Amino acid sequence: MHDIVIVGAGPAGALTAARLAAHGHDVVVLEEHHDIGAPVHCTGLLGFEAFDEFDLPRSLILANAGAARFSSATGQSVRVSSDRITAAVIDRQGLDRWLVDRATLAGADVRCGARAEHVAVHDRHVSVTVRDDPHPIEARALVLACGANYRFHRALELGLPDVFLQSAQVETSFAEMPDIEVQFGREVAPAGFAWMVPFKRGDVPYARIGLMSQTRAGDRFATFATSLASKAGLNGGTIPDPRHKMLPLGPVRKTYATRVVAIGDAAGLVKPTTGGGIYYGLLSGSIAAEVLHEGLLQDRLSERFLARYETRWKRRLGHEIRVGLAFRQIVARLNDESIEALIDLARVDGIVPLLQQTASFNWHRKAAVALLGHPAFRRIVFRSWTRSVTSV
Repeated sequence: MHDIVIVGAGPAGALTAARLAAHGHDVVVLEEHHDIGAPVHCTGLLGFEAFDEFDLPRSLILANAGAARFSSATGQSVRVSSDRITAAVIDRQGLDRWLVDRATLAGADVRCGARAEHVAVHDRHVSVTVRDDPHPIEARALVLACGANYRFHRALELGLPDVFLQSAQVETSFAEMPDIEVQFGREVAPAGFAWMVPFKRGDVPYARIGLMSQTRAGDRFATFATSLASKAGLNGGTIPDPRHKMLPLGPVRKTYATRVVAIGDAAGLVKPTTGGGIYYGLLSGSIAAEVLHEGLLQDRLSERFLARYETRWKRRLGHEIRVGLAFRQIVARLNDESIEALIDLARVDGIVPLLQQTASFNWHRKAAVALLGHPAFRRIVFRSWTRSVTSV
């Protein structure tokens, strides 16, 4: 019997595997795809402090993202830049492969093309049935690191995230662009936004183009991509079809059970403001490895013992997530007129310096609180909310 079976070899699962294997535990990782890190569905932005925190190689960095242009549906825009809040555009497939290599070197058994079909918790172990394999894998504990896939959660009584958005995204060769582009609007991406992140592979310019929206993400992506190509001076048809997935924007009801923990997207642990999941995935994976190591050594893998995993990630992320969810609920109600007013405000008022002083790429709470404390920002939000209520 193995000590740990991990479903999913993304950053969260691979980091957890590496840490547990380094402690001498017998770890099996089940990855449903045949190629680690593919297909990619991620913008691949990560704050620089994460490289030191998780000992990641800087060779994964494709570009620095230090400036972004925020635009309304009518094309009004404001550019925001800061030396404090730069992030790295990373090679996302390279990150997955590097972490899996580290897990393998530590002794983990990583199996590609192994799709977990069924999980069960027994008195002394868990079992995982893998497609086309007649022999279930048995282990003392299970880590769900399968991304935004919740097919096991009901049976394990973990619940689902309360908030989802649709997302569509693609990486493609593109015209060279100076800054990240972010576009808001009720028709562009209701309750979300669209983006373009430029970078280079060698000397060839690329972009990651995506959109998160309440509805019709595919159609809205096509419209955004066409306008983006026109702005870049490209002919139509140059942007391939995107990949689609559901994006959780809040934790599942419970991230642990007897002999089970859920991490990263599988736990609904993503930034509520942007949907970014790499940093929260790495952080929750490191906390899970810490708790599981303790539990394995003491042979204490009960629900009561593993509850300390949720206690610890909430200590790091709980307040951040609560503020982020509240901020998202507020700004998701903004109409196009209010979005336009906020961009105008950013051009003439102190919002940009405020963001430069308070914002951090991996941590959004301080910036959200600072914005909500700005009188003019509050007036615009309140006016938009009042109009939305009276129009119902």
